[in-house]
Amino acid sequence: MKQRHVFIVLVLCLVFDSSRAGAESARINKISFSGNRVSENVLRSAIPIKGGSELTQRALEDTYAALYSMKLFKSVEISTVSAGEGLADVRITAEDGWYLLPFPFAFSGPAGASAGLFLVSRNIFRRAETISVSGATAGTGGSASVFFEKNEHFVRFFHSELDAGECRYADGAYSPERGTRKPGDAGEFLKYGAIAALYGRRRQTNSLSVGFPLWRRGGRTALSAALGYTGEKNTYDDGLRAFHGGGRTGSVSLGLKAGGAGEKRDDLGVIFGLGLADLDKRLQRRTKAENRWGAGLTVSNGGAWTGADYAFSKAALSLENSTVWGRGSRFSLRCAAAFSANAPESQLFATGREMGLMGQYAREFRAQRMTSLGALFSKPIYASRRGILQASVFAEAAFDPADYPATAQKGAGISLYYRFWRFPLPLGLSQTYSFRDRNAQLSAAIGGRF
Repeated sequence: MKQRHVFIVLVLCLVFDSSRAGAESARINKISFSGNRVSENVLRSAIPIKGGSELTQRALEDTYAALYSMKLFKSVEISTVSAGEGLADVRITAEDGWYLLPFPFAFSGPAGASAGLFLVSRNIFRRAETISVSGATAGTGGSASVFFEKNEHFVRFFHSELDAGECRYADGAYSPERGTRKPGDAGEFLKYGAIAALYGRRRQTNSLSVGFPLWRRGGRTALSAALGYTGEKNTYDDGLRAFHGGGRTGSVSLGLKAGGAGEKRDDLGVIFGLGLADLDKRLQRRTKAENRWGAGLTVSNGGAWTGADYAFSKAALSLENSTVWGRGSRFSLRCAAAFSANAPESQLFATGREMGLMGQYAREFRAQRMTSLGALFSKPIYASRRGILQASVFAEAAFDPADYPATAQKGAGISLYYRFWRFPLPLGLSQTYSFRDRNAQLSAAIGGRF
């Protein structure tokens, strides 16, 4: 970008004269801001450079990265001016804004259809905060959530009610836990295999989670944590409460995430240009490939002390490595492993999104232990200042390592989506083929998060 060449030259001009001992680089005298509505205290806490620190190209690059990662600014410019011998003032011009916006979304997949509405605000209180309230409904229930985030610290409350039919197949598979089929919809379940049991399941869930960054590097959060409590109550209409693990299953969890920031709900701001300060950077061709790692670890425990009728514990670990090159082509490998002790059926790990599977499957398998592997290749087909059209292909599998033949769900798929830069209405279409079930599932979404 043009301004980067400018500040590189300025940094070189601010180096001490070579006749002075050591030819030391300049140090920052003061940092000033202009064009911003958000509080300067928030900006100062977000950027890595401070008064008195050394002024280097890397420090300014990290400052750009920190400001871009806030996803708040329409434009960002950084300049430096001499403040005396060996000193420099840094001037940051960052144009931000605010919004309060309702936005609908809809989804259709093998488990049925759902729709909802987000009401999201950003930077109204000039603290770079995000506040959202959302609700969704389907034929068998609904959900609602409240979310608050500032400076990568977040609080989230979630509530859901589900009254749906659940199917257990003769080969040990289940209908997806998030299913939206009515209890009497046996004809739909029969499409995918012989039924061993069909029953109604009513589930009420309340969860509260808080998250915060633990370590920043290069202007971005490199390690974050989340603490949470989930209270769940399951009721089954076939009288087999103990078999299914019905009743209360409250649990407390601790999660660690490396290589990425915490939850955010600020995509809608692009309508007003917020978060698009780095648009030129997004459209540039990379001169060399970038390798990125990410990892996550979550442990949870439930018992009488958490309000549960069962004493159980769970742990899950995930790893991902991605290589990005050119104009955004990406190849990713990911794996996950999960283990539970004494978990009732309602709390078992499943071969779905919980294990990182991208595809949509009509059936899932559940077990105390679970492993998953996956590979993804995605490539931008077309990108301009209006938006980006992206295509992806993937292959994946999840299974109980102790009983692979009976529990493996394997599949491959292709997806296509278009995202407008200045309007948060991604249009997505995905098809997954299950090698286990020998069927294809088509999914579509308007809005939401891809």
